[in-house]
Amino acid sequence: MDPFESGTKLVPQNQKRVMLWAPPRSLSTAFERCLSTLMDNREHNVAIFHEPFTTAFHLGPERQIRVPIQFLKFTVLESNYSYAWVQAQLEQEFRENEVVFAKDLAYSISNKMEYLPKGFQHTFLIRSPKKVFRSFHTLLQRPMMRIMRLKLSDIVPQGWVFQEMYELYVHLTETLGQNVVIIDADDLVANPEEVLEMYCKETGIPFGDHMTTWGKGKDDLKRWHLSKRMLFVNSVVGQYDRALSTRKLEKPTPKSAHHQSELSGECQLAIQQSMPFYEKLYAKRLIPPSISGQREEDECSEADEADEREHLIQVEAV
Repeated sequence: MDPFESGTKLVPQNQKRVMLWAPPRSLSTAFERCLSTLMDNREHNVAIFHEPFTTAFHLGPERQIRVPIQFLKFTVLESNYSYAWVQAQLEQEFRENEVVFAKDLAYSISNKMEYLPKGFQHTFLIRSPKKVFRSFHTLLQRPMMRIMRLKLSDIVPQGWVFQEMYELYVHLTETLGQNVVIIDADDLVANPEEVLEMYCKETGIPFGDHMTTWGKGKDDLKRWHLSKRMLFVNSVVGQYDRALSTRKLEKPTPKSAHHQSELSGECQLAIQQSMPFYEKLYAKRLIPPSISGQREEDECSEADEADEREHLIQVEAV
């Protein structure tokens, strides 16, 4: 079903409304900053929502996970952020905006899919669970996280993020009949312009080759619709440090990667249980032309080698 055919009168003609769902630690905030560059162009009037359902999930009155630090319990709660309130914010008319874009963590809508906003095209950014949970392991080793004694299960749901993401995909495709656009984080950093251009073509968002270079992170935050309390929590734990300090989309700085055996038991379990869901989504991702072309070249090369081996076998037989 066309996402703009929901009988809604709230979408002005030619306006594009797009939701990006992602796991944590997946470069999704960096991707959001790519879209934020459209705000610098007066030709494009863009509204960006940063993790409204995630705020409802963690800090709202219907929060689905307890606040793990007791002294934060009453200082960071967001009483406005009910799921119905978030839905209403996203379904406003936004008559002056050419694009309405929202980025959220996919698990945040789990058990609350009746609040998915109408009029939106839904898209996914995915990343290998091995990289997601290695990144989580590093995050949990930071001094503040160690002081608070947080572990992975304190901050993510029981399905370790990817199960909830796949369940959302099934709901969007089978119940709502949408064709969900999926891109992968590794493809994005390897071929940023290609992947962004593909994504924009599929969603109708204007594309510009300047999108991979950004201004200051604090300037983006001032322009986004977001919860200041959620931003405070994420600032305390260092959730967005890299995404907001960099000025362009690039591959993460190579570091000595944690061997899987060095990760916590929870992180190892999360990887093991998440891979099947990730692989199902990965198989449906948009493939950049350069990767697709290389794959065809590799297949041709393999076929040529097979023919040559067969020829040698026939010669030897003679």
